[in-house]
Amino acid sequence: MLSSLHIENVALIKETTLMFGAGFTVLTGETGAGKSIVIDALSLLCGGRSDRELIRSGESYAFVEGCFEEIDEETAEKLSALDVHPDEDGALYLSRRVSADGRSTARIGDRQVPSSRLRAVAELLLNIHGQQDTLLLADKSRHLPLLDSYADSAPLLDAYGDSYRRYVELCDSLEELRATVADAAFKREMLEYKLESLKKARLKSGEEEELGAERKLLRSIEKIAAAADEAYGELYGDNGSAAERVHGAIASLTRIADSMPDGAELMDRLESVKCEINDIADTLRGAAETDVDGARERLDAVEGRLELISTLKRRFGTDFEGLLAARDSLLAELEQIDNGEGMIKELEEEKSMAFTALSAAAERLRALRKEAAQTLVSELSRCLAGLDMPSVTFVVEFAEKAPARDGADDVEILISANAGEVPKPLSKIASGGELARIMLAFKTATAATAPTGTMVFDEIDTGISGKTAQKTGVALKGLTKSGTQVFCVTHSAQIAALADTHLLVRKRESEGRTVSLVRALDSEGRVEEIARIIGGINVGDAARSAAVELLAEAEKL
Repeated sequence: MLSSLHIENVALIKETTLMFGAGFTVLTGETGAGKSIVIDALSLLCGGRSDRELIRSGESYAFVEGCFEEIDEETAEKLSALDVHPDEDGALYLSRRVSADGRSTARIGDRQVPSSRLRAVAELLLNIHGQQDTLLLADKSRHLPLLDSYADSAPLLDAYGDSYRRYVELCDSLEELRATVADAAFKREMLEYKLESLKKARLKSGEEEELGAERKLLRSIEKIAAAADEAYGELYGDNGSAAERVHGAIASLTRIADSMPDGAELMDRLESVKCEINDIADTLRGAAETDVDGARERLDAVEGRLELISTLKRRFGTDFEGLLAARDSLLAELEQIDNGEGMIKELEEEKSMAFTALSAAAERLRALRKEAAQTLVSELSRCLAGLDMPSVTFVVEFAEKAPARDGADDVEILISANAGEVPKPLSKIASGGELARIMLAFKTATAATAPTGTMVFDEIDTGISGKTAQKTGVALKGLTKSGTQVFCVTHSAQIAALADTHLLVRKRESEGRTVSLVRALDSEGRVEEIARIIGGINVGDAARSAAVELLAEAEKL
């Protein structure tokens, strides 16, 4: 529930902190006193449009902060899915700040978040229902989501959604394939033209890198051969070469090997050097004897191959790996054209199977909706009978439609406000006052299946008075029995008398400025305020007596 609301610089409210309890709370006050400001503040807190016009004249910002406590387990799980958690005391703080320059800052706890995230969290905690929401009941497009909410059809709707997405994917694939096959002759010629050069090139993965390394070697082959020949002579081939000198050293040591302490070891080491020189010399001789003319021819071939690759890269606008991918893609497209008819047949079979599964999912969803519709109609009739509309008849009209994201059902709730009349759309039958009561009936009926911690009703008493208003108040208070905290902005004395908490909004001047103040009324204050609502400008003893009577009667309800 909403335990406190702090408001700064919102319209006529300079600064105030309101503390709330559970149950039914009403806000009353003279027209223009600022009751709607509290609703505007709550709307801002819920992520509503950040209008700079809300900022109090002369101030640089508007700020609203709400504290929510006693969050039920189901709501806590939904909040957790959004990575939002109450603090160690079980409280969750939401705040919104709007600057005069149009910038808006939203916070959940001490973490700044986008307004969209604040809105998603606030929707789990608080619902605001104004006259616009009441009018939206007449919008046929809202009837199916309302029924689904009541039916708790989310699991079946999710299952249907999976089938629908699969069916749509197959339809799109089939349409694309048919278009490809229909345009096959022209496309084949184009694909084969593109593919011809790639096929002729016979490219291999890693080839460009290997050719680059080989070209680098071949370009230096003459220098390598000359240097190798020179090094070979120094090591082995020429008079006085390293090999010859080492051989002489070994012969000299042989004469003193037995006399010299380390002679044998030195002999072994020289033998190793001799073997190493011979091995290096063999390698150098091979390099020196390289066929330079053959290497030049190979270099020409490598250069030509790399130039071909470069030309293909420019033509296709990609790198070497992209050429390989383009070749594979073109081959796949040609294969698709060649196998088009067979693939179309396979996809048609898959589509038929998917449609069968989709139809079955739609039928299960329709059965749940129709069952829920019967229960909803009964519940609405019962609620409205208690709101002085005993002759109302509801009909939930179903019509099949082509499968869509929300199912294969076209749903409209029809109403007959008077006995014997044919049910018609809400927009053509119900008056403003009737729509307000119907909306309340919907909220009452769906309270169990779609519970909300806090509900705010803005002037739901439009077009009603007297006994009907009292019954409306009883229905509002009845919502609190399921644990819902209910706020109501009202001009009705009958509704105000039923409140557990009564807040008065009034205007006064302070330092040459008009400000709106909100305060909780005690029992005496309630009598005076309800008497004012009854009696108007001149509040007499009769109005006060009527107020006392209303409050006494409310205690019994």
